[in-house]
Amino acid sequence: MAYELPIKEGEVRIVIKIEDINVEEENSAKEFVSSTDDEINLFLNLVDLDIKTIDNEGFRLLNTSEENSMLESLSLEKESIWFDVDMSAMSDLLNNTIQFSIVGKYPKHINYFIKALNYKIEWLQYDKQKDTISTVSVTKRNFTQSRNDSTVKYSLEDVAKCAELLSRAIKKIDLRTGSSYVRINTDVVNFDPLLVVMAEKLGYQLEVLDENTIKEIHKEGRKATHIISLIINY
Repeated sequence: MAYELPIKEGEVRIVIKIEDINVEEENSAKEFVSSTDDEINLFLNLVDLDIKTIDNEGFRLLNTSEENSMLESLSLEKESIWFDVDMSAMSDLLNNTIQFSIVGKYPKHINYFIKALNYKIEWLQYDKQKDTISTVSVTKRNFTQSRNDSTVKYSLEDVAKCAELLSRAIKKIDLRTGSSYVRINTDVVNFDPLLVVMAEKLGYQLEVLDENTIKEIHKEGRKATHIISLIINY
């Protein structure tokens, strides 16, 4: 369908192909509910891009874990996820990390954390000369869901330090896109869990970049370790 249906003038088609998703399951009511009976869906968040054609009900996932083993692997039921966007939105889409989340019908009891999700973004465009839909580019990405450890304890000095780091990151947000790649030094102490929570409380979303994305950005002459996005408009 993505390679056959016509594309309107001024628009391009985005096809997202997802390989197996490695997950970790947290079930607080194993005696009552099980992931084997769950209806699990994948949701996409494109930050500030409002894509009308994306299914808000999510995309069905299938359990591809080994038989009689714990839930460890999921795959997309459909071959791909695709939608059309205005050509002007392409830069924002390709320069910002897509956020993924997994939710089932028992969200109060079962949580799914994405340990690794590899995907490709394929850019399709109508070729007038060939009268066909052609691939312009294919970009490989991977995603890891940030997971907060509530057992970690921080001092007031740590909180003050994180507030300073977060303040600097927020000031670098590009108001046109609502997000920005930033470099936050968390090598000495792992402040990431605290930074993520603090950002969320202030109306921002902070994500730790994976190694491949960091290397790609570095090749472009920039250094970044995180991406920060505005998720609440005041």
